[in-house]
Amino acid sequence: MTTPPNGSILFSSRHGVQLIAVACAAAMSLISPNVPGAPHVPADDSAVVEQLPKSFLALRQLKHGKATSNAQVRLEDALANARRYIELGQTYSDPRAYGYAQSALGKWWSADPAPTQVLVMRARILQFRHEFSAALAQLEAALQADQYDPDAWLLFASISQVQGNVRAARGACMKLIPMADPVVGATCAASTAALGGRSKDAEALLAMTLNEATGTAPAERTWAWTTLAEMRARSGNNASAEAAFKKALQISADDVYARAAYADLLLDLNRSREVRALLRDPTQADALLLRTTIAAQRNGDPDAKSLQDNLAERFVEARARGDQTHLREQARFALEVEHDTKRALDLAQRNFEVQREPADARTLLEAARAAGDIRAAQPAIDWLRHTGIVAPRLQQLARAATPGGAG
Repeated sequence: MTTPPNGSILFSSRHGVQLIAVACAAAMSLISPNVPGAPHVPADDSAVVEQLPKSFLALRQLKHGKATSNAQVRLEDALANARRYIELGQTYSDPRAYGYAQSALGKWWSADPAPTQVLVMRARILQFRHEFSAALAQLEAALQADQYDPDAWLLFASISQVQGNVRAARGACMKLIPMADPVVGATCAASTAALGGRSKDAEALLAMTLNEATGTAPAERTWAWTTLAEMRARSGNNASAEAAFKKALQISADDVYARAAYADLLLDLNRSREVRALLRDPTQADALLLRTTIAAQRNGDPDAKSLQDNLAERFVEARARGDQTHLREQARFALEVEHDTKRALDLAQRNFEVQREPADARTLLEAARAAGDIRAAQPAIDWLRHTGIVAPRLQQLARAATPGGAG
């Protein structure tokens, strides 16, 4: 499921300790013998030394705007502060925002017993870390206290869908629909219906709701249009998928997820030069840098090698701090950029053990095929059969990975 927006709905956080690890890695690089001892001094004051991501100033302004210590902040204010950080984190895919969000919770991060809103926030944080079972446990406790919490039901649906449990996701969406904004409810229901093989009905429902609903927040409309675009792309309706992606980006031009998903469609259509124009400066998010690197390599662009080295370094740093949340991206990088089929397959298998969405299945199928290991593709093939999802490209890959199947 495309990550739902964070208004009062679905947000997550990265553990603050990971930020310390990143800072330590950066500090170590300063004393590395491979780094020149003298600082670089630009010859001109107008020279650009480093271009910071757009989220930097927004995070800085939000952080400096909080003058009260965590010990004095009320629960309502702590949750509101965390929510604002996560809004930035989701839009720009900036991991620092998640650390700030957890810090904003202060004493409520470890409170026991905890208010329902805190339980849901913990679930969001655990979801971000891909600790899905623990997240669901928090949500079950929250829903026992308040069965009419739309945030909890939507998050429950999202996690269930990521785990490949379409039945549980569908049930949660049904609980959500009567209490949620029509666009939110329709997006949840349509997403799970499409996974269950009812793509045409799902697309029709979501398109109708988007065209008729008014007053829905921009973040929620961006999420809905992106979800619709992905469903259309998966079904092979490329032109209508592209139109939906453009709708999403008209609402939120900086949305990292929408831009990355649109870039995937363009790459599938062999329009890699358009990917470079779409993503512009990709340095703010690994997801964008990955697509840019793939496009640059296909184009034979002069900066392809430097982009590859940059992303490889980021993945090394992620592994050093124990970050297991980007295994899919790492597998795709190993397969499509480094052409290391053995490593790509290992990463894809590990990723599919944790999350099972269409993109995860595709990565495993492609890696298994490239490595010539038919048996490794079986979990993805079983997932396709179990869900009944309509996805011609995935089904073609599955046939190619099946003994006697057509390539």
